Amino acid sequence: MSNTENPSPEQLREEVERTREDLADTVDELAARLDVKSRVRESVHDTTERVRESATDAGYRVREAVTEPDGSPRPAALAVVGAVAAFIVAALVVKHWRSR
Repeated sequence: MSNTENPSPEQLREEVERTREDLADTVDELAARLDVKSRVRESVHDTTERVRESATDAGYRVREAVTEPDGSPRPAALAVVGAVAAFIVAALVVKHWRSR
């Protein structure tokens, strides 16, 4: 008889241990898949990090676009900021005037 037909007690113990480890890994994987709360938390965290990185990058790009190489503001950028501020003030005044 070959050794595979009649395994030794040590071989049986090793096989049982491997099976237990595989089963534990499978149970852990299933538990992680079923833990919706943790998965949502992780997804929110990942999305928050991506948004922060995007906002930081956008801030740097805006800063580069509105300033001269020496750091002084570009006149066109000041005009745009002034126009936006004037529009916001005008919209608030009109809204207030209409609510009377």
